[in-house]
Amino acid sequence: MAKRSSTIAAIILLLLLAGAAVGYYFYNKGPVNIQNASATEIDAATLYILFLKDSTAAQNKYSGKILTVSGIVAQSTSNQAGLPVILLQTPSGAGFVNCSLQAKDGRPITSGDTISIKGICSGLGQGDEELGLQPDLYLERCIIQP
Repeated sequence: MAKRSSTIAAIILLLLLAGAAVGYYFYNKGPVNIQNASATEIDAATLYILFLKDSTAAQNKYSGKILTVSGIVAQSTSNQAGLPVILLQTPSGAGFVNCSLQAKDGRPITSGDTISIKGICSGLGQGDEELGLQPDLYLERCIIQP
């Protein structure tokens, strides 16, 4: 009986140690390297329309995933941290694909340029029907593709 209890205790201890090792690995893993990660390629207009037509299906398919989005620059600004934010045109004209870059890029970006941006899709914003504001689609930690 004592041998059986010590065997069970040893198994439980091994499971706890394995769980702690896995937890430690994921805690220290760090963020995904966007530059080297594989990505799904899609056009900005197509992606935006998919989110407007069926946001739940698009959210399940694209949210949290790394995408390479191609489109025409509508506007290039900076956020509060001084990092570039690029708005890509969509068919709605009022809603944009909002791409927040993770670092400054030395290349000049102007309205009308066609570019490809790689980043993590975080989904569709709210917009405001009363004010007539279309929602934006957000990409985070973006980099400009060559």
